[in-house]
Amino acid sequence: MPRIRMALSALTAIACYSSAAGAQAPPRPHAPPASAGHSLVYADDLGMVLLVNAGLGSMTDPPASTPTRLWGWNGTGWLLLDSAGPPVRNLAGVAWDSRRHTLVMHGGTYDRDRSYDETWEWSRPSGWRRFVGAGPGLRDHTQMAYDPERGRAVLFGGSGNDPNTAFADTWEFDGTRWAWVATGGPPALVHHAMQYDPGLRRVLVFGGFTPGGRHLGDTWAWDGTRWTVMPPAAEPRTHGRMAFHRRFDAMLAVGNLRSATLALVRGAAGWAPLSVAGGPSPRYLPDVAYDARRDVMVLFGGGDLASGALLDDTWEFDGTTWRMIPAMAPAAPPDQLHDWPPPG
Repeated sequence: MPRIRMALSALTAIACYSSAAGAQAPPRPHAPPASAGHSLVYADDLGMVLLVNAGLGSMTDPPASTPTRLWGWNGTGWLLLDSAGPPVRNLAGVAWDSRRHTLVMHGGTYDRDRSYDETWEWSRPSGWRRFVGAGPGLRDHTQMAYDPERGRAVLFGGSGNDPNTAFADTWEFDGTRWAWVATGGPPALVHHAMQYDPGLRRVLVFGGFTPGGRHLGDTWAWDGTRWTVMPPAAEPRTHGRMAFHRRFDAMLAVGNLRSATLALVRGAAGWAPLSVAGGPSPRYLPDVAYDARRDVMVLFGGGDLASGALLDDTWEFDGTTWRMIPAMAPAAPPDQLHDWPPPG
């Protein structure tokens, strides 16, 4: 049973399984399936937003042996870049290492009895490979963000074998080894949002859920040495994700388990609702990534707050307007694309 199945009915359970998930939309050919708890990252050298681990979170998940599929969004269509990854999982820590042009993924979960402890990497030249070496160990419901100035993927929090506990430790990965770098800072969390803020030159952690059943609205900043809390606190928010939008010059938080407010923007005075008409329906566990080449934030999927159904919709936000991408014909494979690899 997927590990988010009680997300709508048992808010005090740290694993947050969702027994109320409704019928999801039928899969669209040549596009990622409906899902929650997947991950989006922007691959600068490919000029694409990458989507990994779509397809989990419902009552009818694919078999546990199903390989991870890696999709790429080029602004006009989804491309299936790789269909031979490690066993599919969600709620993993995922980041894009822009120095090494490599996707890094640690941990994740398939169901309440099956979580993962390994680190995998993917790059366009070599495909998937498993990192051999010590690391954070078995970890799910975790988050990771890449600090480009220091060349480190930063991982914080998550859960493990015991669904009633969580971690409050911080790890960093430079591509050659994992290092345990801190235990102080944010409390033990799951379902928090985490992203690098280039304006602050810090990795931010926002919101989340603690083992005691508390939903938080705190924001913490990691400078590579220590965590610092950034007041004021916002309304508690969990099951969301973040991206830094260059046009706003600010962080946007999207998705929430208990509120119809889809998105927040962080300014000098803290977090405030993003006042834009229209846009995606309220949802939990979508993901977002900022496409720097096209200057838009991309959103995919999540679980609908009203029905619990999983979603497979793709949206873009240009800083002024949300635009839903209509269902489309299959994109050409990468070797037939005029913009693959992207210019520059």
